[in-house]
Amino acid sequence: MQLVSVREAMSQGIEVFRLDLDLSAELSDSLPHLTPEERGRAARFVRAADRLRFAQTRAATRRLLGRRLGCCPADVPLAVGVHGKPFVDEDPLRAPLFNVSHSGGHALIALADPGGVLHLGVDIEQHKPDLDAEVMLDAVCTDQERASVRRAPDRLAAFYQRWVGKEAVLKAIGIGVADHLRSIGISPGGDGRLAIACAVPDWNGFQAMALPAPPGYAAALAWRTKEST
Repeated sequence: MQLVSVREAMSQGIEVFRLDLDLSAELSDSLPHLTPEERGRAARFVRAADRLRFAQTRAATRRLLGRRLGCCPADVPLAVGVHGKPFVDEDPLRAPLFNVSHSGGHALIALADPGGVLHLGVDIEQHKPDLDAEVMLDAVCTDQERASVRRAPDRLAAFYQRWVGKEAVLKAIGIGVADHLRSIGISPGGDGRLAIACAVPDWNGFQAMALPAPPGYAAALAWRTKEST
């Protein structure tokens, strides 16, 4: 299990780390960093791979947050918001923002300083070669996105780049993802930035960018600064 930086610290204190999961490891290797409730949650996953994804990602998240807070990983006070998004239950002026995502054999962990960032989201998805992109385009994409993806030389990669951009923005907002995918339009730029078109005025002001990802994966980061509100 390896933790590597995929995005150097930005001016808002945003950092992104990729965790290369070891899905052949023992679950017990990650348990010392988890709370009793988290250990119980890990045990409830039916598939061994899902237990390991959760436990390894949560343990790595606690290590990174503990480093920022100056405490032991197991002592990081985590709570869960209305839509299931975890957060650091600490003084808002001190508590770092974070968001996580995992798919296949990799996870992403994004962190940010509370002084400059209000919302933070990250997403990684493993490409599924058998995915019916046409069906998914109609289900989750805007008219502009559908036209753009259909013109792309690699439709699958183009679809996933928009998919992870949408998910990162919606996770940053902190609402249910499935019901709002067509409310966000993503347009990749040449510099890695992702232009965002929001159907909901209150969601304006977010920024997003594509992140480096292993072959066969797509990843994106989204955030909203205090200056943009």
